Amino acid sequence: ARVELADPDWDRAAAVAKSAAGDERLAVTAVAFDVDRMDGYDGIVVASPTSEHARQAEPALATGARVLVEKPLATTAADAEGLVARYPGRLMVGFNLRCHEPIARLMALVHGGRVGRITAVRAWFGSYLPDWRPDTDYRLSYSARAELGGGVLLDAVHELDLLVWLLGPELETVGAVVARLGDLDVDVEDTVAAVLRHRDGAVATLDLDYLARKYRRGLEVTGTDATVRLDWARRVLEIEDGSGLTTEAADTVVAESYQRQSDVFLAWLDDRAKPPVDGPTALASLRLVDGIRRLAK
Repeated sequence: ARVELADPDWDRAAAVAKSAAGDERLAVTAVAFDVDRMDGYDGIVVASPTSEHARQAEPALATGARVLVEKPLATTAADAEGLVARYPGRLMVGFNLRCHEPIARLMALVHGGRVGRITAVRAWFGSYLPDWRPDTDYRLSYSARAELGGGVLLDAVHELDLLVWLLGPELETVGAVVARLGDLDVDVEDTVAAVLRHRDGAVATLDLDYLARKYRRGLEVTGTDATVRLDWARRVLEIEDGSGLTTEAADTVVAESYQRQSDVFLAWLDDRAKPPVDGPTALASLRLVDGIRRLAK
């Protein structure tokens, strides 16, 4: 397979290309990036700052290639709706947690009826932003800058996608706070709290921040028969029902989900798989982002 890699940092692109030199299956070369010259590819990956996703996906899709865009597809649903409408069946959005084994296990339990009818979902994420990339200045990262599409709501949009996976897109925001509450040198929100309600009555709560000094992340689903809880920090999947508590290990490293996502993308190019998150599904989480922001104003 021929792979060409472009990056604003030429040395970084060249180093990645060199690292793949030992793989006989790949011919990887670094090239100068030109958004107007993308013809000749079966698949294109857009992995730029959030604010550039929709703008760069447009010419990539116009070539006829299938395109994997890093999550989220855009900064607002309005910026993505045209892409989704113009290029049906040609978009995959990089929500790699759809390929994370512990998440897949929780979803299989819930969708298989283990908890009964869902009544409540709780999703949480917290991590101290300066610790994310210790070798770089966090203030220069896309996460910290509004002009690049930063802020914890878009950064942690995975959690909203998981709500869509669990409950479907029929969710309405009924309460929200989007705020900058900490002492970080950022011009974006560092804290989000929201309550959403499904049309069938289930309630979902969302809790996101850039401030927690100890990494925390989890997903809990309560139903009429049981509660299933995935706690990433403790690396456990717990099932609670009338018989007591059952615990399973959930220690698969998240890095493996990126490899699985890459495998799905390559299989999709050959029509051997379908995208875990396509354009319309990616729009659903963006509409939740928009709804949270509107209600928080």
